[in-house]
Amino acid sequence: MPAFFLLTYPALTLLMHGGGSAISIAAAGISLALLLSPKRWTGLAPLHWDHVDARLCVAMACPLAAVLISEISHAKVVPNTLDSPARFLAAMPLFLVLRQLLPRTLAWSDLSFALGALTSLAILLIAPQNTNIGRVSSSFLNPIHYGDIALVLGALSILSLNWWRKDGLAVRVLKIAGLIAGLTASVLTGSRGGWVALPVVAVLIVYVRGRGKSRRWKVLLPIAIVAILAGVFVFSSSARDRVVDLSTDLTSYEHGQRDTSLGIRMQLYETALKIVESHPLLGLGAHGFRDSMQSFANAGMLTPLAAQNGKGETHNQFFAYLTDYGIVGGLALLSIYVVPGVLFWKRLSAPAGPANRAALMGLTFVVSFWIFGLTVETFDLKMTVAFYATMIAMLAALATYADKTGNAASVPPR
Repeated sequence: MPAFFLLTYPALTLLMHGGGSAISIAAAGISLALLLSPKRWTGLAPLHWDHVDARLCVAMACPLAAVLISEISHAKVVPNTLDSPARFLAAMPLFLVLRQLLPRTLAWSDLSFALGALTSLAILLIAPQNTNIGRVSSSFLNPIHYGDIALVLGALSILSLNWWRKDGLAVRVLKIAGLIAGLTASVLTGSRGGWVALPVVAVLIVYVRGRGKSRRWKVLLPIAIVAILAGVFVFSSSARDRVVDLSTDLTSYEHGQRDTSLGIRMQLYETALKIVESHPLLGLGAHGFRDSMQSFANAGMLTPLAAQNGKGETHNQFFAYLTDYGIVGGLALLSIYVVPGVLFWKRLSAPAGPANRAALMGLTFVVSFWIFGLTVETFDLKMTVAFYATMIAMLAALATYADKTGNAASVPPR
């Protein structure tokens, strides 16, 4: 069961409406039951907390705590605002169980990211759904979230090359195809906000993987990455058009035309900053940003179109938490990036090859989602919260399993 979960979770998240959330909840429930059951039934070792367990679990509990603190202080606790932040914490039983599993089970994750990336492209080719903004996605995800998930799965797919062992030709082809599929799916959705992550992740990979490599390797890898990115821009009219649209939006905003994609975001960010200035510590409370849109529009600080968009989201994950839950919320949100990020950074020097590769994949995932959140609310959907939290649980367990199992050098045969 854990092996099947590790192999299929990314793909099932994109294939099934609500599947990612349901599977993550089921995995969390089963994991919690295993942790609470007598050890003679489960075969798991007794749970002995170490600093990795404690820090990650506390960090993932912070969003829920921040939301409760803010809402209680405003005497307005809204149950539906607790669901999403609770999912960060709910993924931790899965992490605690996966961290105790042997490499032969964990190694089933080897092809999971390639399968997820290939699934993302297959859905767009076989059953694309046109949106009201002229871009394609799946039947239950908007193009931005879909494109971002496809993009990060493509990156993880190529990073999984020679992960648990030296891959055969067929497996290499599959993982390279996963990269191409993830990039293609992202381009088809036109989710340009996610493309900002590409150069950042590329620099991170070159820096980390280049340590100890030959000078030739350090030259050829950056050239290959630049060639791939340039190729996407040269051969994709969709990518070029989206970049040109960004420049056009910026020019329009400077000339007073505020109702463009970029212009609406700029208005909402300016409004969010005003809210943070006036309610810094605990924010406006549940749905505070959304409920304040009409008053800002009436005051002429927002166009009607921007106010309407703001009722849906702030288009920035940090502003979403800062405006509703204040600095307390902002720090809580920061913890779910920084604590896993530091964990992965420290594990880059892990003695087990699969563990340090998982650490690079985890760091890539965290950095990517942080960048995604600069232009869209990454955690406004339960599915995307579940996806982030579950992937962190999986990658953190893969990066630290040797600490618990003592099998750092044990790599199962294919």
